[in-house]
Amino acid sequence: MDKLKKDFIIFYLARNALVTLIITLCSFVYDFSNYFNMTVVRAIIKIFTDNFYITTYFLLLWILNYLLFEMYKIIMDTFRNEDKTHAKIIINGKRLVSYGTVIPLIILIIISMINFNQLFKINFILLTLFMLIRSIKEEIKYYKK
Repeated sequence: MDKLKKDFIIFYLARNALVTLIITLCSFVYDFSNYFNMTVVRAIIKIFTDNFYITTYFLLLWILNYLLFEMYKIIMDTFRNEDKTHAKIIINGKRLVSYGTVIPLIILIIISMINFNQLFKINFILLTLFMLIRSIKEEIKYYKK
């Protein structure tokens, strides 16, 4: 692997870490703003300075988001064929849409139907939307070739 490709891999990993950090921060801020009835700035300050457990909880959720997204990328890359085409759902001989687009949509529907903690619900909805955006980006990149 040449040096340029390694640099791009590090850039992509850092970009994914930053986006999952933003997703986690948005879900925490929204949940804290609603629950404690505070402003966005105060919610951000509360996440990082209030106590050790909130900050640790935030960091653990961020790591979970990052690992789930990387697992999603690995699973979607295994669906690809050797010639780098994406696996698609085929109905009546027509290739419709890739699995990478369908799986986040199914997860999004399931998450919206299940009733659980608001923080996790918002967090996982934002994460699946990020997965869906990545899938659409991959589809556009595939069709440009």
